[in-house]
Amino acid sequence: MLHRVLLAAAICGCYNRPAMGLEIQIIGKGCYFCKQLRKMVDELVQELGVAEAHLDQTDDLEALLDYGVVNPPALVVNRKLKLMGRVLLRSRVRQAIEEELGQTVTSPAADSSQP
Repeated sequence: MLHRVLLAAAICGCYNRPAMGLEIQIIGKGCYFCKQLRKMVDELVQELGVAEAHLDQTDDLEALLDYGVVNPPALVVNRKLKLMGRVLLRSRVRQAIEEELGQTVTSPAADSSQP
């Protein structure tokens, strides 16, 4: 049944997210931190081997208001606000992208506890 719903949504144009890709949006004012986040996301998309990723950077006030961003830059992945703030850590940005890819995030401590 879900397959039929997704197929119908794709036909009518209601569902425009790539099947195996990501829709990533960086919302900010174009400041230094916005540019650093863009660079970080570009690197992580390549590093993670994301086949299809649509990356958009905007300074649109409407986008800020739509997502409730009070402290740009903001990272939106697949239309979900993941992070916002002046200094975004690479590890947290990576985790946000991996969550949307459906990958599990493992830490070295978790791996060392296994026999």
